[in-house]
Amino acid sequence: MKVLITREKSQAEKTAKLLKKEGFEPILFPTIRFEKIDFEEKAVGQADIIIFSSQNAVKFLFEEISPEKLLDKIVIATGEKTAKLLEKKGLRPLIPEIYSAEGVYQLLLKMNNLQNKKIAVIRALEGINTLFELMKGKADIYPVPVYKTVENIPENQGEIKNLLSSGEIDVVVFTSPSTFKNFIKIIDKSLLRNTKIAVIGATTQKALEEEGITPDIIPSKFTMEEVIKAIKQQLS
Repeated sequence: MKVLITREKSQAEKTAKLLKKEGFEPILFPTIRFEKIDFEEKAVGQADIIIFSSQNAVKFLFEEISPEKLLDKIVIATGEKTAKLLEKKGLRPLIPEIYSAEGVYQLLLKMNNLQNKKIAVIRALEGINTLFELMKGKADIYPVPVYKTVENIPENQGEIKNLLSSGEIDVVVFTSPSTFKNFIKIIDKSLLRNTKIAVIGATTQKALEEEGITPDIIPSKFTMEEVIKAIKQQLS
């Protein structure tokens, strides 16, 4: 069974290994790539609470500053993979029960004196603003973009169009709104009718639904391992 992976190339290669272990035939079609951007180190240093929105946020921040500068701060990771990466840097992050902006919001609400705290969210330039809307009036919260997501046009787009047209791809996986939005810039979204669609996260699901597409596979836990489990259940 063929599974199309649309995430950034290095991440897609890791996902491909997981899929192969489970007997799938992964096909890489990275519709995005990441680029580092400049940011103010002061914006990180003055924060009392640091929220990391992704593994990329960890990677790009610590290319510029030392993890030791965060030892006196409360650190939050939005998912277990991000948390494990932070732990490797010597930090002890908190993790919300639900890996989403809403989950982080519930975690923050359990803390005292948020009005007196500065909260920095380490993220992509084009990150979703859900958490900021939820926290409005409750704390001084601001984004610190450390990278941006840009469109990538894979060389195998002709092959992928043909495979989708003939119904030879069993599942297409979208891991972020950007992977989907750039996908439909390259390939007509009507071709997605010939396959099942898996997504990670509520924001990715929403991006598809805004284009009139209902995902078939949405794991309750937003990790690639859970996506693969859900794919196996759907296709068995």
